[in-house]
Amino acid sequence: MTNFKIIALLLMCCLLINCDNKKNDSPSNENNNTSSSSKENSTVDDLVINPVKKKLPIFVDALTTLVDIYKKDNVINYKYEVKNISKYALLLPTTQDTIRDKLLKTYCSDNDEVKQLKHFFPNGANYHYYIDEQEIIIVEIQPDDCDED
Repeated sequence: MTNFKIIALLLMCCLLINCDNKKNDSPSNENNNTSSSSKENSTVDDLVINPVKKKLPIFVDALTTLVDIYKKDNVINYKYEVKNISKYALLLPTTQDTIRDKLLKTYCSDNDEVKQLKHFFPNGANYHYYIDEQEIIIVEIQPDDCDED
């Protein structure tokens, strides 16, 4: 019971400290938007990007390893390193179609994790495939691509 009272007291203190009637010193809303935007980016980084980065590299399959993940322009970007395949094999239209189809199937699925990703990254997802640190292909998927099924 004592722990509950302490926690309740701490929560009340936090609420009272954050209550402030003081007017903002900034004359324009522009600074507030920038601050809000950076807070949002920080939240996305904390909730989505950083937990995955801590687990990198992630071996996807025998050929593919996820080596980086980042946000740019409200798009989530995945960087994959591909091994034991030539860049020419990766550049084949059939290979690219197979990769895109699998990524679309996952991105357009009706699962809670994907819905959350779409919320945090409303402009889609880019998948960058590298061989020997050279970018070979990029698969760009936007929310509208799911409507084309």
